[in-house]
Amino acid sequence: MRITDLESGTVYAVRTPFRDDRGTLVLEGDRMTYERHRAVPFEGAFEVAFREETLVLHEDRQKDVVEHAERFLREV
Repeated sequence: MRITDLESGTVYAVRTPFRDDRGTLVLEGDRMTYERHRAVPFEGAFEVAFREETLVLHEDRQKDVVEHAERFLREV
């Protein structure tokens, strides 16, 4: 599941800790309510808005999170 497949309004719990492209640490057990995403094409990244935090995930540097979101997030 790609990060773009997350469903708006759904609460996700973090399975595996990770950092976004700005260095924000997301910890196991954190709960986040997905709102939307926006591609940032000139940076090759996604801005992923959760109610609690906005993350920036780069297509290359956070490839695992972008391409395999189910390994990092689970629906609550």
